[in-house]
Amino acid sequence: MFRKVLFMCCMLYSCFLNRSMAQLGAERPVYVSRWGYLYREAENKNDRLGVFSTEAAVYLLDSTQTQYKVQVNNGDIGFIDRQPLQKFMNGKKSADEPKQYFYRGVEGHQCPHYYVQVAELRVRKAPTTTSLAVRRASLNELLCIDYVPLYADGWVYIGDHFHENPEYVQLKFLGAELTYDKVLKDYLAVKGKDQEKELAQVGRLRELAWRESKNLKPALSYWKESYAAYGQENPKVDIDFELLLASRLEKYIGYNAYEKKMKTLDFHFIWQGMSLVDGEIKDAQMNQLKMQRVADIPDMPECGWEPRYFYKTPNLIVAFEENYKKKIVGTVYKLYFSNGEILVLGDQRMDANYDEKDFIKHFGDMVFANMIEEPHVYRMQNNDAGQFIITFKDGKLFRYECMYYC
Repeated sequence: MFRKVLFMCCMLYSCFLNRSMAQLGAERPVYVSRWGYLYREAENKNDRLGVFSTEAAVYLLDSTQTQYKVQVNNGDIGFIDRQPLQKFMNGKKSADEPKQYFYRGVEGHQCPHYYVQVAELRVRKAPTTTSLAVRRASLNELLCIDYVPLYADGWVYIGDHFHENPEYVQLKFLGAELTYDKVLKDYLAVKGKDQEKELAQVGRLRELAWRESKNLKPALSYWKESYAAYGQENPKVDIDFELLLASRLEKYIGYNAYEKKMKTLDFHFIWQGMSLVDGEIKDAQMNQLKMQRVADIPDMPECGWEPRYFYKTPNLIVAFEENYKKKIVGTVYKLYFSNGEILVLGDQRMDANYDEKDFIKHFGDMVFANMIEEPHVYRMQNNDAGQFIITFKDGKLFRYECMYYC
């Protein structure tokens, strides 16, 4: 019975909190002209609830001759000393703004910000751990913050300006920007002494190495060593696969060698026995394959590429544009491998059964990859124009797409 009552109380509190947060977006904020403290009670400056930056957004609730009652971005309500309030932000900052709360970068021109210091930090829709997790923030992600709570386990607002897509995280998980050398030092200090701290630090090492595309092999080796030492497994990480990938990525052949090799690989597609070569595909081939012609494709990039029209099936999209010879030709824009489609690279004929490890062994020295931001996604350069993007799912070839730079 007690558990049911407790559960209902939590649900009611969460609903009240979400409603309170929604009201923040119903009105437009005003902006303070200088930094200061948010006080819990009127005329009591000994009880500081938090500190806000210059041009922090606040929602005006009431006022006295000496103070305003306001609500700040994270939902805290309190009192601030009266000062000029602005309807718009002017990019102003105060010379005496406390840097321990509001770091603005080396040059001092950035938004006040902190960095995420843990891997896969849950970002919540409201400032409570029972609220919906809308995404996971990445390690070292920069988060702009204009209000810092001064009490334990306080939340900060990191969402859009008008709270149309609210996001919150707890301040205790944020701090200064992490470097690989610092995390390595912290890892070695607890290695073999504290299992929880060691695995947490080696997880940071792995993520930083992938994000920075350097120190991969030593970081992944530390990861494997630490988990093996404690007899632990992480089902989300195939460390032997990542070590294989890292060993190939470090042997990247370089731009000139890459261009020469790509010319020898005869990059093209085959479907229903028909060869499709980018830049040479004709309307007659599309008609022969009984593909549907359409004028537009939803969610196409806004820049970098302006096709005249498209042909499509549920698995394949071919875009037609004018080339430098003033001829209209087709290029494979997106392809899902599920109906006998084949991507040919040299002697490798890759279909839906093609193994990811085989791809790494043959082309790992020609690709860019990041197992944190885009796991099992491999990018190959398309001259200076864009990239070929090849995705694997459950170890098998899943999707191909191309993109062009703006």
